[in-house]
Amino acid sequence: MIQLHLLVLLAGSPVRTRTVETTPAQIVLIRHAEKPDDPANPHLSAAGLLRAKQLVTFITTDPDVGRFGLPVALYATRTTNDGNGQRTQETLAPLSQALKVPVLTPYLGRKPGALARLILSSKAFAGKTVLICWNHENIPALAAALGVFPVPRAWKKKNFDRVYVISYREGKATLSKMRYGN
Repeated sequence: MIQLHLLVLLAGSPVRTRTVETTPAQIVLIRHAEKPDDPANPHLSAAGLLRAKQLVTFITTDPDVGRFGLPVALYATRTTNDGNGQRTQETLAPLSQALKVPVLTPYLGRKPGALARLILSSKAFAGKTVLICWNHENIPALAAALGVFPVPRAWKKKNFDRVYVISYREGKATLSKMRYGN
Protein backbone atom coordinates (compact mmCIF):
# COMPACT_ATOMS: atom_id res chain seq x y z
CA MET A 1 0.00 0.00 0.00
CA ILE A 2 2.82 2.41 0.82
CA GLN A 3 4.45 1.64 -2.54
CA LEU A 4 1.18 2.40 -4.36
CA HIS A 5 0.82 5.69 -2.47
CA LEU A 6 4.40 6.62 -3.37
CA LEU A 7 3.77 5.69 -7.00
CA VAL A 8 0.70 7.94 -7.11
CA LEU A 9 2.71 10.80 -5.63
CA LEU A 10 5.53 10.32 -8.11
CA ALA A 11 3.08 10.11 -11.01
CA GLY A 12 1.66 13.52 -10.18
CA SER A 13 -1.60 12.81 -8.42
CA PRO A 14 -4.30 15.35 -9.27
CA VAL A 15 -5.23 15.61 -5.60
CA ARG A 16 -3.72 18.74 -4.10
CA THR A 17 -3.41 19.54 -0.45
CA ARG A 18 -3.58 23.18 0.57
CA THR A 19 -0.58 24.08 2.61
CA VAL A 20 0.47 27.14 4.53
CA GLU A 21 3.09 27.75 1.82
CA THR A 22 0.47 28.24 -0.90
CA THR A 23 -2.67 29.39 0.87
CA PRO A 24 -3.54 33.09 0.99
CA ALA A 25 -4.11 34.46 4.48
CA GLN A 26 -7.51 35.62 3.33
CA ILE A 27 -9.69 36.10 0.30
CA VAL A 28 -12.20 38.95 0.22
CA LEU A 29 -15.17 38.05 -1.94
CA ILE A 30 -17.70 40.62 -3.15
CA ARG A 31 -20.34 40.95 -5.80
CA HIS A 32 -20.37 43.70 -8.42
CA ALA A 33 -22.02 46.98 -7.43
CA GLU A 34 -25.52 48.11 -8.43
CA LYS A 35 -26.69 47.73 -11.98
CA PRO A 36 -28.99 50.03 -13.95
CA ASP A 37 -32.70 49.37 -14.44
CA ASP A 38 -32.13 48.66 -18.15
CA PRO A 39 -31.17 44.95 -18.32
CA ALA A 40 -29.42 45.54 -21.66
CA ASN A 41 -26.96 47.98 -20.07
CA PRO A 42 -23.84 46.03 -19.00
CA HIS A 43 -22.38 48.87 -16.91
CA LEU A 44 -22.83 50.02 -13.32
CA SER A 45 -25.57 52.45 -12.38
CA ALA A 46 -24.80 55.79 -10.72
CA ALA A 47 -25.36 54.07 -7.36
CA GLY A 48 -22.99 51.30 -8.45
CA LEU A 49 -20.27 53.79 -9.37
CA LEU A 50 -20.64 55.36 -5.93
CA ARG A 51 -20.40 51.95 -4.24
CA ALA A 52 -17.27 51.15 -6.27
CA LYS A 53 -15.67 54.31 -4.84
CA GLN A 54 -16.82 53.34 -1.33
CA LEU A 55 -15.07 50.00 -1.78
CA VAL A 56 -11.71 51.81 -1.84
CA THR A 57 -12.30 53.32 1.60
CA PHE A 58 -13.63 50.07 3.00
CA ILE A 59 -10.71 47.95 1.79
CA THR A 60 -8.03 50.47 2.76
CA THR A 61 -9.37 51.35 6.23
CA ASP A 62 -11.28 48.38 7.68
CA PRO A 63 -9.01 46.72 10.27
CA ASP A 64 -10.49 43.23 9.80
CA VAL A 65 -10.02 43.31 6.05
CA GLY A 66 -6.55 44.86 6.31
CA ARG A 67 -5.10 42.65 9.02
CA PHE A 68 -2.96 40.76 6.47
CA GLY A 69 -2.26 43.80 4.33
CA LEU A 70 -3.94 45.30 1.31
CA PRO A 71 -4.91 42.99 -1.55
CA VAL A 72 -1.98 41.92 -3.71
CA ALA A 73 -4.31 40.70 -6.48
CA LEU A 74 -7.72 41.76 -7.75
CA TYR A 75 -9.82 39.31 -9.77
CA ALA A 76 -13.04 39.91 -11.69
CA THR A 77 -15.04 37.97 -14.24
CA ARG A 78 -13.97 38.10 -17.86
CA THR A 79 -16.32 40.06 -20.11
CA THR A 80 -18.43 38.00 -22.50
CA ASN A 81 -19.59 39.01 -25.98
CA ASP A 82 -22.87 40.32 -24.55
CA GLY A 83 -21.11 42.47 -21.92
CA ASN A 84 -21.65 40.15 -18.95
CA GLY A 85 -18.70 40.57 -16.59
CA GLN A 86 -18.23 44.27 -17.26
CA ARG A 87 -19.75 45.29 -13.91
CA THR A 88 -17.31 43.22 -11.84
CA GLN A 89 -14.40 44.97 -13.52
CA GLU A 90 -15.99 48.42 -13.13
CA THR A 91 -16.59 47.72 -9.43
CA LEU A 92 -12.88 47.08 -8.91
CA ALA A 93 -11.59 49.90 -11.16
CA PRO A 94 -11.32 52.60 -8.46
CA LEU A 95 -9.63 50.15 -6.06
CA SER A 96 -7.28 49.03 -8.81
CA GLN A 97 -6.30 52.62 -9.45
CA ALA A 98 -5.83 53.41 -5.75
CA LEU A 99 -3.73 50.30 -5.06
CA LYS A 100 -1.95 50.34 -8.43
CA VAL A 101 -2.87 46.67 -8.82
CA PRO A 102 -4.39 45.52 -12.12
CA VAL A 103 -7.76 43.79 -12.32
CA LEU A 104 -7.14 40.27 -13.61
CA THR A 105 -9.90 38.56 -15.62
CA PRO A 106 -8.72 35.05 -16.51
CA TYR A 107 -12.12 33.29 -16.30
CA LEU A 108 -15.77 33.69 -17.13
CA GLY A 109 -18.19 33.97 -14.20
CA ARG A 110 -19.37 30.40 -14.70
CA LYS A 111 -15.83 29.08 -14.02
CA PRO A 112 -15.44 29.68 -10.28
CA GLY A 113 -13.60 26.42 -9.70
CA ALA A 114 -10.86 27.34 -12.15
CA LEU A 115 -10.28 30.66 -10.41
CA ALA A 116 -10.22 29.00 -6.99
CA ARG A 117 -7.62 26.48 -8.15
CA LEU A 118 -5.47 29.27 -9.59
CA ILE A 119 -5.55 31.33 -6.41
CA LEU A 120 -5.15 28.48 -3.94
CA SER A 121 -2.16 27.05 -5.78
CA SER A 122 -0.26 30.32 -6.27
CA LYS A 123 2.74 30.67 -3.99
CA ALA A 124 2.71 34.41 -4.78
CA PHE A 125 -0.42 34.75 -2.62
CA ALA A 126 0.85 32.78 0.38
CA GLY A 127 0.01 34.64 3.57
CA LYS A 128 -1.49 37.59 1.66
CA THR A 129 -4.90 39.05 0.81
CA VAL A 130 -6.64 38.51 -2.54
CA LEU A 131 -9.88 40.25 -3.52
CA ILE A 132 -12.41 38.75 -5.93
CA CYS A 133 -15.44 40.49 -7.44
CA TRP A 134 -17.79 37.92 -8.98
CA ASN A 135 -21.39 37.49 -10.13
CA HIS A 136 -23.81 36.87 -7.25
CA GLU A 137 -25.30 33.67 -8.67
CA ASN A 138 -21.85 32.00 -8.72
CA ILE A 139 -20.53 33.25 -5.38
CA PRO A 140 -21.69 30.21 -3.35
CA ALA A 141 -19.90 27.87 -5.78
CA LEU A 142 -16.80 30.06 -5.70
CA ALA A 143 -16.80 30.10 -1.88
CA ALA A 144 -17.16 26.30 -1.86
CA ALA A 145 -14.30 25.94 -4.36
CA LEU A 146 -12.20 28.14 -2.05
CA GLY A 147 -12.79 25.63 0.77
CA VAL A 148 -15.81 27.10 2.58
CA PHE A 149 -18.05 24.45 4.16
CA PRO A 150 -20.94 24.42 4.53
CA VAL A 151 -21.60 26.16 1.23
CA PRO A 152 -23.08 29.60 1.87
CA ARG A 153 -26.58 30.46 0.68
CA ALA A 154 -27.21 32.27 -2.59
CA TRP A 155 -27.08 36.04 -2.48
CA LYS A 156 -30.28 37.95 -3.09
CA LYS A 157 -30.51 39.84 -6.39
CA LYS A 158 -30.68 43.22 -4.64
CA ASN A 159 -27.82 42.54 -2.22
CA PHE A 160 -24.80 44.60 -3.29
CA ASP A 161 -23.15 45.40 0.04
CA ARG A 162 -22.28 41.94 1.35
CA VAL A 163 -18.65 40.91 1.81
CA TYR A 164 -17.34 37.44 2.51
CA VAL A 165 -13.93 37.25 4.12
CA ILE A 166 -12.48 33.77 3.82
CA SER A 167 -9.56 33.28 6.20
CA TYR A 168 -7.20 30.33 6.14
CA ARG A 169 -5.55 28.76 9.12
CA GLU A 170 -3.55 25.59 8.64
CA GLY A 171 -5.20 25.16 5.25
CA LYS A 172 -8.78 25.32 6.62
CA ALA A 173 -11.18 27.99 5.37
CA THR A 174 -13.33 30.04 7.73
CA LEU A 175 -16.02 32.39 6.44
CA SER A 176 -17.01 35.67 8.06
CA LYS A 177 -19.56 38.13 6.68
CA MET A 178 -19.41 41.91 6.56
CA ARG A 179 -21.09 44.80 4.75
CA TYR A 180 -19.77 47.99 3.16
CA GLY A 181 -21.12 51.22 1.70
CA ASN A 182 -24.53 52.79 2.15
